[in-house]
Formats: sequence, structure tokens, C-alpha cells
Amino acid sequence: MGYIKVREVYQKLKKAESCFFPVIMMAPTGWGKSAAVEYFYRRKSVLTLFCRRGKIQDRPAAEEIRQSVVIMEDAQWLLEDEDYTFVRKLLREGGRQILILTRGAFPKQLSGEEQDYNFVRIVESDFVFGENEVRQFFADREVEIREEDIPKVTEASQGYPRALYYYTNHMAGGIRYSEDVLQAVWEDIYHLWDGMMYEQWSDEFRDFALAMCRYDEFSEQMAVMLTGNPELPKVLEYCRKVMTQIVHLPNGNYRFRPEVCGFFQWKRNLSWSKESIDENYRKGAYFYEMQGDVPNALKFYRLAGAKENVRELLIKNAHNHPGVGHFIETKDYYFELPEDDIKKSPVLMAGMSMIHDLILQPEQSENWYQELLRFENDKLSSREEKREAKVWSAYLDLALPHRGSKGILRMMKQVFCLIKNGEIVLPEMSVTGNMPTIMNGGLDFCEWSKSDTQIARFMEKPIEAIVGKYAKGLVTIALAESGFEKGKMEPYEVMTRTLSGYEAALHGGKIEMCFVSVGIQARQHIVKGQLPSAKRISESFHKLAVEQEAVQLFKNMEAFEVWISLYTDAGEQVQKYIENESDVQGTFTILDRYRYMVRIRCLIAGDRLFEAFDLANFLTAYFESYERRIYWMENELLKGIILFRLGDEHWREHIKKAVEKAAEYHFVRLVSLEGAAVLPLLQKLRDEGEFASVPGEYLTQTIEETEKVACIYPDYMKYTEKEDIKLTKREMQILS
Repeated sequence: MGYIKVREVYQKLKKAESCFFPVIMMAPTGWGKSAAVEYFYRRKSVLTLFCRRGKIQDRPAAEEIRQSVVIMEDAQWLLEDEDYTFVRKLLREGGRQILILTRGAFPKQLSGEEQDYNFVRIVESDFVFGENEVRQFFADREVEIREEDIPKVTEASQGYPRALYYYTNHMAGGIRYSEDVLQAVWEDIYHLWDGMMYEQWSDEFRDFALAMCRYDEFSEQMAVMLTGNPELPKVLEYCRKVMTQIVHLPNGNYRFRPEVCGFFQWKRNLSWSKESIDENYRKGAYFYEMQGDVPNALKFYRLAGAKENVRELLIKNAHNHPGVGHFIETKDYYFELPEDDIKKSPVLMAGMSMIHDLILQPEQSENWYQELLRFENDKLSSREEKREAKVWSAYLDLALPHRGSKGILRMMKQVFCLIKNGEIVLPEMSVTGNMPTIMNGGLDFCEWSKSDTQIARFMEKPIEAIVGKYAKGLVTIALAESGFEKGKMEPYEVMTRTLSGYEAALHGGKIEMCFVSVGIQARQHIVKGQLPSAKRISESFHKLAVEQEAVQLFKNMEAFEVWISLYTDAGEQVQKYIENESDVQGTFTILDRYRYMVRIRCLIAGDRLFEAFDLANFLTAYFESYERRIYWMENELLKGIILFRLGDEHWREHIKKAVEKAAEYHFVRLVSLEGAAVLPLLQKLRDEGEFASVPGEYLTQTIEETEKVACIYPDYMKYTEKEDIKLTKREMQILS
């Protein structure tokens, strides 16, 4: 079989030869480093030096070398200073082509020479076989492969020549590519690596690799705990020097490359006992638990068969509110618990009630709530158990999303009395749902906006007692949001209140409340045409949230920033967000509601109107059954915009219903922030007399404000069709 020339490698070697630059090849075993240089310099006088046992074998004196090309194989093993001195001398003298072949990184002892002598770097990605090379590889080995299998083999092999060799073995005789062939090839590769490389590595590295190979990523601290090796930095430096198996991530953590991760798991299963593997999983799970990574902790406790640890961790997690509790990520673990075990624990019953509510199963949620009440009233329950059940039933009375805000004032007064009398101490409760709003956060409080100042006055102390640290800045910010939404509060007062609330929340409160303040400020800036200011405060808060590791806010912060970008020409950012966000079917939970409303707007801006309408229709049932009035109004507006663009006359009823409902609360900004997207629809219905039931003062203010927003941001949610540009042949040549 002849050598298959890889274009990228050949071109770089040609460049090095023509400019007389030294070359360094950095790629793991089997990628064809030696084969490439042997082929390229087949007609040259070549001296090949092998680096084994830490030094260059049979090293000649530099002045005795007569060959024009010097190749140093396996330079990753080089340790001796005098050998590096030898290499520097060869580089200084010139007159020879110097090539260094290594499985690791660039030798740090030659860092200065790398810049001084313009090393040409040839890395792993340069060696990757494409479809043409795969086709030629099979042909050279006289193995037939169907044309439709070539892309599959190319992708599955990752262009790795050693893998392709095994593919030709397993696909000889007309066998098609399949998952069975893929598994057989990987097993062959694992045996190859086991025989060629495993014994070459240090004992410390092998122990480290077997201990950490099952974890997607890990910190140095985690690796020290699981390996028991305090000298781990030396092991990581060894990895950098002699191999390219470890990836150092931007967050400071590490991970094994997927293919070698599989190899070490295969090797570990052959060399470790089940008890050793389970103990490794327990240590990993405990580390994750200490870091607050509940999903991973549960995953590895389950793998270790540690059922009691799983149960204890679920109980601990259930004490959190949905904003920070990993209810959705861990729901399968809750559902795996025996019902009898759940019914013995008030906190688990409350957790099950909340989980079912979050995944749109209110009937099951109420069933678990009733189980909790039965436990509370059961004569066999101890006094302490009854007290715990009372705490969680009171918590659910206020926090269950499907119950909406109806009757919640009365319920809050009752719970406040229980707290005041020392009968219960409530767990932490979020009022924002990690969203940039209070009125449309954990619950929908638009009914409160009708009497916002009166409610704030007589409910301030109960609210402080119930929500704890979330009360810092809450009332001030809530009044600012209500005044802003109704368009009745001066911008100065809105900004003053939100900034005051931000400071209160920042010092002793909750960062989630700061997010609400930023959300209101940004909307106020947008209404006034100050988009750069809206972006600035959003970016500033983003940095703060990252510094404080407020991971619970990250997804909604991203959606918020994308929403702001819709007011400018940000097609690429919008498109990226659409592609990154998963589809709603089968994955939606009510914690996703804010992101999906932003997604609908992005789909409209991308002219993907049928997708947008399907998503809006899907959300309608949730908004109605869970009494999310503000979302319902927004959703109706968006459905009207979609249908108008599709040429469907039903747009009229959706816009009309949304405006009539918004007028009931005097929500001006809910409509006006849709600007240019909704303005022509409002004007058309007004001119045709369709808003007869809407108060004139509200309608006039709303349309005037919508006109201003539309004038400032004429491209909001506007789909701009890309021009079909045709270039001449000469222009194409220049562009190429």
C-alpha cells in the first residue's frame, strides 16, 4: 500500500523546505507523522534520531552530521539538557532541515527558538483524512466500499488512519458500515493502544487516567481527592509534555478527549474490581455534592448503587425553591423513589408536588399536596413530623404555580400569622422565578397592580416575613414595575426606585432581585430610545452574575440580552439563539416560559412564522390554566402579528382581545414595546372602530407610545430577506 498524501501536511512541509524553516509535528500516535516525513524526504539524505529513555539514542556530534535532513522521533520523551543544547546548535548552524516529531506539546525548553527560527507547526488536524483520502485508502487496500458509506466512515473514524485500517478489515467482502462495525473498530483501537502505549506511560499518569476517565470534566482539586495524589500538577505537566490526551478548558477545569476517555474506561473495567469502581463513583459523587452539583452527585451515587445517599440528597435538594433547586434535572431520581418512602417524608412529598406542577401536571401536584395534609393530620405522625408537614403545606399554599395569585393575599396573611406566632419557619421562597420581572415572575401579580400602593402599604411586613432576603428592595422595585407598565410613573421616578431597590438587594438581599431591577431599567431606556444604555446595564449585570456564580440566572440573562438585540440589526445573534434553544415538545417546563417567549419573537424576526405560531399555540394552554395573564396578553399580541404576516384575517381577534385585556390593567408598555411589529395592526383596528370597548385615554396613550417606539426602532422583529448576489467569474476569483 502506497502513502496517501494529505494536502495540508504536504503544503506545510513544502513551505518549510522552500523557506528553510524547521518543522515540529505534534500529534498522537498513529496519525502518520513518520510516514509523512519519510515520503516527503524519500529522495533526500536523512538522519533519523530516536529519543528513548529520556535522551537521544546514538547521538552524533553536530559537526559530524553530513545529511541535509535531521528528523527527531518521539521527542516527547526527551529530558536531558545536553540534548536540547544539541538541538539548539543544529538550529543555529543552519544548512539542514530540522524536524521534531512529538506526541505532546511544543517542548518548553525550545520556546525561545520557536519564535527565533519560525517553526512550521503541523498538528493533528492537518493529518485528518477527508472523504477523498478515505476513498483512496479503501482502494489501495482493495476493499470495496459503497459511496454512501464513505461519509459515515469518514465521520466515525474522525479521519484517523489507524481506525481506517480496522474499518477495511471489518468491511472486507462487501460488509456495510454499521454500529456493530463501529464498536468492533473501537475495540481493535483500544487493543492497539493498550499494546503500543499504555506500558510506556508513568504509573502516576495511569492511576490518574483510570480514576478520572468517567467524569466529563474535572478540576485539579477533584482529581487530587479521587486519586489521593497531592503531586497532581506534576502529572498534568507530564500529560502536556508527552501526549495530547488532556484538554485544559477555559473555566480552568480539565477533560480527557472522548476517544481516549473510552479507552481508559475500557481499561479500567478490565483492571479494577467492581468495589474499586463503586468507591471511585462514591468519591466523585461526594465531591459533586460538596460543590452543589446535585445532578452529577445523584448520577454517580446511583452508579455506585448508593441508594441511601440518593434519597438523602433528594431530601436536601427538595428544601430549595425551584429557582435554585435542581427539580427538573433530577425529577427522574424522585420518580424512581418508592411511593411508600416518599410518603414518610414531608419534604419529599412537597418536592413531588412542586415537580409535577413544574412539568404541567397540576392534578398529580394536588394529589401529593393532599398526601402531605393527610400526613400532617395523621395521629401516628410525631409532633415534629406534623410541624414539618405544616411548614411544607404552608409553603405550597403560596408557591404552587398552577394556583395562580387568586386568594394569595388571604393566604399570605394566614402564613404570616403562623410565622409571627412561631409555629413555622418557611424555607426560602423566590418571587422572581429568575426572570427580569416581579409582576410576571414567580406568579402573575397583575391583579395587584390595580391597587399597588395600598397593597404595598399593608402587606410590606407579611411579605418581609415570608420571603426573607428576597424582601430587600422588593416593594420599591415592584411599585416601579407597576408604574412603568401602566405608563403612569415618570421615568425619573422609575429609575430612582429601581436603583434604590438594586442597592438594597445587592447589600444583604438576593441577586435575582437585582436582575428584576436591571430588567425594568432596560425597558425604560428602550422606551426612551436609549438602547446603548439598556445594553450597558445588561452587560454590567452579566459580569456581576458571573462573578457571583449566579448560574440559575444565566439562561434567562442570555434570553434577555437576545431580546434587547431584537431592537437592532442582530440577525446572527437571533439565529444562533434559535438554533441553540431546544424545541418545546417533550422538554417544556414552566421554568422555560420566559425563554420561549423570547424564542417566539426570534422566530418571527427570522420569518419562521409557522414555527412561531405552533409554539405560541402550545403555550396558550399553560398561560390560561396557570393564570399567567401577562404572558397570555403578550402571546395573543404575538399570535396576531404572526397571522397578520401570514395573511390570515384571524389576527384581528387576537390583537383585539390582547388590547382589551391590557386596557383592564392600563398596561401601556406591554403593547408599546412591540413597536413596529404591532403598530400597523393597532392603527388599522382603531381606524375601523374595532376598539370601541377600549377606554379612549388608554388607547390614545398606547398607540402614541407604540408610534414613538416604532419610529426609534423601525427594524424591531422585522424580517429582512437576504439579497441574492451574483458575482462575475472574475469577482469570484478575487473573492477566493
